[in-house]
Amino acid sequence: MKKTTPLLLLLVFGLLAGVFGGCAAQDGSLMPAVVVTATPTARPEGVKTVLRVGTGDSGEGLTPHFKIIEMFEAANPDIQVQLEPVGSGDYYARILTQIAAGDPPDLLQIGDDAVPMFVDKGAFLPLDDFITSEQYPLDASIYLPGVMEPGKWNGVQYLLPKDFSPLAIYYNKKLFDAAGAPYPQEGWTWDDLLATAQQLTLTDASGNVTQWGIQLPGPWTTGFEYWVAAAGGRLVSEDGASFVGYMDSPEVQRAVQFYADLYHKYKVAPPPADMNAFGGGNSEFDSGKAAMRLFGRWPQAGMKQNPNIDLGVAPLPAGAQRAGVLFWGGFGISSLSENPEAAWRFLRFYTGAEGAAIWKDWALPTVKSVADSSGLSSDPIEGVWLNELNHLTPRAYVFTPYWGQTADPALRRVLESVILDPNANVAELLTTAAQEAQAALADVKQ
Repeated sequence: MKKTTPLLLLLVFGLLAGVFGGCAAQDGSLMPAVVVTATPTARPEGVKTVLRVGTGDSGEGLTPHFKIIEMFEAANPDIQVQLEPVGSGDYYARILTQIAAGDPPDLLQIGDDAVPMFVDKGAFLPLDDFITSEQYPLDASIYLPGVMEPGKWNGVQYLLPKDFSPLAIYYNKKLFDAAGAPYPQEGWTWDDLLATAQQLTLTDASGNVTQWGIQLPGPWTTGFEYWVAAAGGRLVSEDGASFVGYMDSPEVQRAVQFYADLYHKYKVAPPPADMNAFGGGNSEFDSGKAAMRLFGRWPQAGMKQNPNIDLGVAPLPAGAQRAGVLFWGGFGISSLSENPEAAWRFLRFYTGAEGAAIWKDWALPTVKSVADSSGLSSDPIEGVWLNELNHLTPRAYVFTPYWGQTADPALRRVLESVILDPNANVAELLTTAAQEAQAALADVKQ
């Protein structure tokens, strides 16, 4: 799924509130209520149930969808599946327009941090009864650890996983070998990361940096949640009610200060090329001018083909604790679908073992047996990504559907400030950010 910026999500969620506000009951649920039952009346012989599937994927990314649909239709001749991709523009806005018109696809693809808002407004059917049904059950134990969790809200499963990416550290073996530096391994720490980055940061006779130790993702707030978790901190209370006392805690201060010091005090990371670009807009790692890069799996295929890089992938280093975060996309059944049982039959195939056997050629599979049988679990690169699933910490959006409207912008301002200003006072910035987020939360709840 295409990545969506916090600002865009804010605008989309604003539209969402307006759309659902016009067709919702006073308790916020969609009207009319949907009662899930078995398909009531048999269709005339030869007439197929037509399912529509909305996706934000496009181009070559549609190939696995079509392959899985072809397999499903061959095994289920009573159902025809129509894929509805949004090749350009805003996918969420398209969905919202369709919901407002009462005509969304039967199945919808949603990214992780949009799940609470869409579910909270009643856009999806709960899946728990489907999962435990007698006729078409789903064994949830087939999935890799952690990949079901982003599809839940308030303990109820609403979506099933399509694909995912943890964070990890890319490294260029060419640069490590030239410096005689050991490759990073499981069990390394922030101190080890710093020492390695310092060893691999090179300067010329004039003191100009010719090679950087690590490329960081700039003021990317969701990626920064790893640093917070590894420092032993959290950004919001478990009940989602408080930012003060969390965003401004000593643990979060430590995370922000260490991140800032990598840029300024230790000078092992290049400044962001574009503060507004996803991940900072830097190209040093791709050009062979940075030895490491912290990021998700999304650019890996291109890195493997890059002649400047002999690619390795290392686990995330531990701070006060070992931690990681997950980025995720999944599918759920629209609460306005007229064919929920047929939609479930396709969803369990699409996101189950059959579908994962196809998805694995485009992304990491979500099903453990597929990861194991394909050799991905033991692969020196892919196995690192899969192992990160054993160290996940819930992201902040899990605890409040208002994260993107309140604390995310405040955290971004902190990161921008410490990256741009080497003398920034981290404690003061976080105190202000926590208070601003708290005030914004109070406003949005009014």
